[in-house]
Amino acid sequence: MESNEKSRLTCQKYNNYSCKTHQLHKKSISRVLWLAFVVTMPCLAPGMSFGYSGIVLDQLRLSVDEQSWFASLPSIMMPIGCLFSGPLIDKLGRKTALMVTTIPSCLGWLLLAQQPVSLCVLYIGQLLVGMSVGLSTTPATVYSAECITVNFTGLRGSFTIMTSIMLNFGMFLTYLLGSLVPAYIVAYTASFVSFAALIFIRALIPESPPWLFEQGRHGDAEFSQNVLRITQPILQTSRVKSLEEIPVRQSKILDRLFEPDVYKPMVIMTIFLFFQQFSGSFVLTSYMIQLLRSFNVTINNYLITLLAGFTNLSAMMILSILLTKSGFKQLSFVSCTGYSLSMISLAIFLYLGIDNELITNIVVITCILLNMAMNGLGLRPIPYAMLGEVFPTDVAGVAGSIVACLSSIFNFIAIKMYPYMRIWLGPGVFMIYGILAFFTIIFVLKIVPDTRGKTIKQIGDDFLRTDSSTETI
Repeated sequence: MESNEKSRLTCQKYNNYSCKTHQLHKKSISRVLWLAFVVTMPCLAPGMSFGYSGIVLDQLRLSVDEQSWFASLPSIMMPIGCLFSGPLIDKLGRKTALMVTTIPSCLGWLLLAQQPVSLCVLYIGQLLVGMSVGLSTTPATVYSAECITVNFTGLRGSFTIMTSIMLNFGMFLTYLLGSLVPAYIVAYTASFVSFAALIFIRALIPESPPWLFEQGRHGDAEFSQNVLRITQPILQTSRVKSLEEIPVRQSKILDRLFEPDVYKPMVIMTIFLFFQQFSGSFVLTSYMIQLLRSFNVTINNYLITLLAGFTNLSAMMILSILLTKSGFKQLSFVSCTGYSLSMISLAIFLYLGIDNELITNIVVITCILLNMAMNGLGLRPIPYAMLGEVFPTDVAGVAGSIVACLSSIFNFIAIKMYPYMRIWLGPGVFMIYGILAFFTIIFVLKIVPDTRGKTIKQIGDDFLRTDSSTETI
């Protein structure tokens, strides 16, 4: 009897402990979700610029040339914002870089909201908003990888992808508000969102502990680590020793860029983003209304655009859930496969030239929605999310901003070239997009590293180990 009673008490204690552990884990995940939301808030207003030209051009009296400049000016400034982002992240800190992002965004949207307004003011507003997009691409992913998901390496992908989710939610929000209120109200809303993000970042999150540690502010780093409840060491011992033994190298960022744990991921991510941009990942969202009209789709084009934006956003939210069980590499394969099939199928249908309204509506809309779903499931968000975790902490800002800058240049070229490629190649342009997406599948399988469940240091060590093996051979 005594033995049974002891067993019962032991089981009861174990069950109580398990219940408390589960509750603590649940609270920790909720807290991490809240922090991830706060950190990615500065991305929301810049993301609204992705769809703004689509809703405002009908309300402005501009020539064709003026319209093209208005739509493309943000893309011109994005690379400059990316280049500024690196020094801001590494010299002023991750938190400061996040706050700086909101300043040009808030000012730019205020200029765009003015009624009536001169063309020059509109152009300046677009330039400022475009710069905010470039500034927003890297800081949130770097902060998330270093501070928010460090205790949950298996969930890191789910949270770093929130930057892309917030950007695309901004685009969807623009489409939604644009169908309900005038464009200048949308601009005022975006400006308010930028200001709110500045307040939230300033008040609710501390500076990154790894960055503080590298600045020699060990006390502040430990305090920030306690606030964020990071249980792992801020930096591994080997890295600390290397910083103490070779302090000169810390100032020679250029030398670091040529070390294998930096240049290898830079090359890989640049090629990955090259394939992403030139396979048309951003082309459909930029020319959606014009595309639907050229395909002779008779259903309300703005309704389909809203549905496409919702599909893309939903796919990204599903991706954040799937990343708890699968890694970037596996989901990129699935995404690129579906994306390639949607583009090739669309090209073949257009080549056939079937003149039937019902069939055209069904096939074209299905291909577009499949494309947006597969795009959101990996090809669009994953490369940007990986920028926050494949680079060592000491050069994460500079390396990530260089790659993001190149991606923005690819983006500008791809979007600018589409109208001409459509004239020269007809449906062949979509076949090219599909083929490039197929090459992306091969690149993902053969080259892109599998980062699931690894710390940032372990990922860097893998690149160093590969380089050492090559030298030995």
